[in-house]
Amino acid sequence: MRIELDNREKQLIHEYWYAASKDMQAQLLNMRRKTIDIAYEELQDLVGYLAAECNHCRSKKLAAELDELCDRLECEL
Repeated sequence: MRIELDNREKQLIHEYWYAASKDMQAQLLNMRRKTIDIAYEELQDLVGYLAAECNHCRSKKLAAELDELCDRLECEL
């Protein structure tokens, strides 16, 4: 599946999804690319990582950003 993301969303995913494959990391680091190609199972994994990070985050602003991104990605599931 293909998901459209802005650069901030890609940055957050790259920073907090520790299990991302090399291919996914390359997609996330390509700031000219506006989409990522991701398998359904990978998307489930990603949402789990971001939700866990959101729940343990000390910064309220960052937690809100991660929560919003999780909600958006969950709509793709």
